[in-house]
Amino acid sequence: MNSFEPPKAAELLARNLRRLREERGLTIDNLSRATVIVASRLAAIETATAQAHLDEVSVLAVGLGVRIATLFATE
Repeated sequence: MNSFEPPKAAELLARNLRRLREERGLTIDNLSRATVIVASRLAAIETATAQAHLDEVSVLAVGLGVRIATLFATE
């Protein structure tokens, strides 16, 4: 039996969203205004306490200037 368990999509999204946001010098409020996603929702997605809907993922990718796949990258 294989004991390797890949990271969950919500965890990958949370980690990459925070990293990309911080790399761009954006606060959660800045990203909220750019994406029209409520700041509390963004915070929940960034901590993986909420799962993002596909349309939110798409808006986040556009707002950060990346491809959707970048939000789920493992490295």
